[in-house]
Amino acid sequence: MKLFISLLFIFIISSTSFSQIPKSGTYTYKFCDMEYNACLHKCKVKISGKKIWVYAPSNLSGIKEGELLESGILYKHKSGKWIIVNTKKESAKKAINANDLFLWIDFKNKQYWQF
Repeated sequence: MKLFISLLFIFIISSTSFSQIPKSGTYTYKFCDMEYNACLHKCKVKISGKKIWVYAPSNLSGIKEGELLESGILYKHKSGKWIIVNTKKESAKKAINANDLFLWIDFKNKQYWQF
């Protein structure tokens, strides 16, 4: 019984730790494009509390590597995904579909998604 409780506790801790914003710092994430449904590059992501800055990867058309690509506030959408918004009011309007050209980040797999 102790083993079962211990395993259950470990499962709960591991499943919730990925759904939270990582501690402040600079990370390397995969740069993913929904149009191709693939992660094509790597990019630098800086997180400070609920604020986020995403810097352009190499080989991205029309923008220099390391240039600020996106910044905003991290907000957990009702879908369960973390999205990047500029205001909390904007987060209520965002739907998770390609028509809204949303940006979201997957902390578990270290992926930044855009359309």
